[in-house]
Amino acid sequence: MTMRTRPIAIRFLGFSLREIAIFDATFSVEQVRDLRYFRLPEDSLQEADICLVNADDLKALASLARLTPNDASPVLLVGMSQVELPYLAVQKPIRWLKLFDALDALIRKRDQLRVLQNPGDLALNAGPPERRRRERLDLDLTDPREYRRMRAKLPQTDRILVVDRQSTFRDDLALNMAAYAVPVEWVDDAASAVEVYVQQPISIVLINPQLPDLDPYFFCGQIKRRHQETRISVIFLVEEGFSYDHALARQAGCDGFLMRELGQPQIFMALSKFLLAR
Repeated sequence: MTMRTRPIAIRFLGFSLREIAIFDATFSVEQVRDLRYFRLPEDSLQEADICLVNADDLKALASLARLTPNDASPVLLVGMSQVELPYLAVQKPIRWLKLFDALDALIRKRDQLRVLQNPGDLALNAGPPERRRRERLDLDLTDPREYRRMRAKLPQTDRILVVDRQSTFRDDLALNMAAYAVPVEWVDDAASAVEVYVQQPISIVLINPQLPDLDPYFFCGQIKRRHQETRISVIFLVEEGFSYDHALARQAGCDGFLMRELGQPQIFMALSKFLLAR
């Protein structure tokens, strides 16, 4: 009988390309476990199940303050930090069995805490980050472009625009967003999309980058240039096999991508970060 494995998404912070390659290779051969770990690409907006952080990297440690991890969104440090931090850690050099045991323990604890929690309510009604009494790194290493984005005016209301071949994804998303009074529009080409986001306030534009006769990076840049004074998020809705170009996306101002086969709760969690209603 074949064992069914559950995929667990890991966000990596502070590791070199060589270290990431070693993790990827190790994860790929550990397919017989009941929990199968995989690394989220850098630009993926999918909610990570757990963050793996290089304790030797100062910027990675400082970023934990804005991530506000807790038992429901756990963190595992690799290496020993020079400051006291309230996270489980495994030492270097890595002993893989200990690393997997630590990951398994954190995920199972998280699962127990989430049994009675509603992901949608958590995403939209989360309060301000808890102020920890333990020592933490309080360094400002924010990308200047993020400050420019935060200074832009917020749209007047939440509205999502889906640019896709068919309305199926939009229809499913609209059902989930209806409870929060967030309308979801749909068009099937870039020209029609322009008419919508020019005439109506839009919070998020979801683009299928594989539409015919569409340069998604140029289209994204066009939207961002038109809305320089108003905050608008542009996200690619990609299928398996699409090659997301990080450099072009960054230049165009794209906010990241989501795999369209993700379940609606995961899509909802990712989009909620870009909505006024959160």
